[in-house]
Amino acid sequence: MMIQKKDRFENKRGKVYEIAGKWGRDFILAPIEEADDECLIYTPGEMEEFLETGCFKSVGGKK
Repeated sequence: MMIQKKDRFENKRGKVYEIAGKWGRDFILAPIEEADDECLIYTPGEMEEFLETGCFKSVGGKK
């Protein structure tokens, strides 16, 4: 899966994050809820593993 800026992913708790950009090779995920300001940073390998194991699922993106 090619992950790009603005792609959205939902975790098992129903929280949705959007790819805000990259830090080096790592992905920065920003929550879409305005009240939440805690971003996540994951390596490409971690993102791949999370998608394979169901920790995250793709929910669209690029508006």
